[in-house]
Amino acid sequence: MSEGNLARRIAWEMHHRGWSQERMAREMTDAGYPLHQSSISKIVNPKDGKRRAISVDDALGFAHVFDVTLEELLIPLEAVWDSELRDGLERLQDLHQQRETIDRELVTVVTQIVDLFQAAGEGAFEEHMQAVDEPARQRLLTELGRWGQQMRAQLDGTDGLTDSERRERLHHILYGDQPGGDAS
Repeated sequence: MSEGNLARRIAWEMHHRGWSQERMAREMTDAGYPLHQSSISKIVNPKDGKRRAISVDDALGFAHVFDVTLEELLIPLEAVWDSELRDGLERLQDLHQQRETIDRELVTVVTQIVDLFQAAGEGAFEEHMQAVDEPARQRLLTELGRWGQQMRAQLDGTDGLTDSERRERLHHILYGDQPGGDAS
């Protein structure tokens, strides 16, 4: 890795942490690798192409302060970005799957609440709404509204379906599995 690439990596690590050159100099000094802010500036933002040389001690200090090995610090920045992008995309996929699971659970719970209100009659709904505090009332009304919108959206286009096909679609909406299959 060239010294220029190492300097870019140092600048990126600082930016990633929201550290100024002053903060970087303080972190290095506190870690036992004293380096003045002007030296940091000459490494990450050289004037007229004259970059300050990065000594082995400096590199060890940067690795220590960034909590990475020296080997990791020397990985080209583009490879770090690729790795972090892959990690971010995997995390996004995990969160998307979690959100789908939570959405299904919300639909199931709200469906149960709606069923209970329907079974208990209109008076039970009004009685419950009067008995709960305002934040709970707002959460319930918000979720009931979302539930209604989701049900309408999911059941659009079912006019040509048989009752059995509509039930299968509703089952899939509520439980997220294929009709007749196991939810996993």
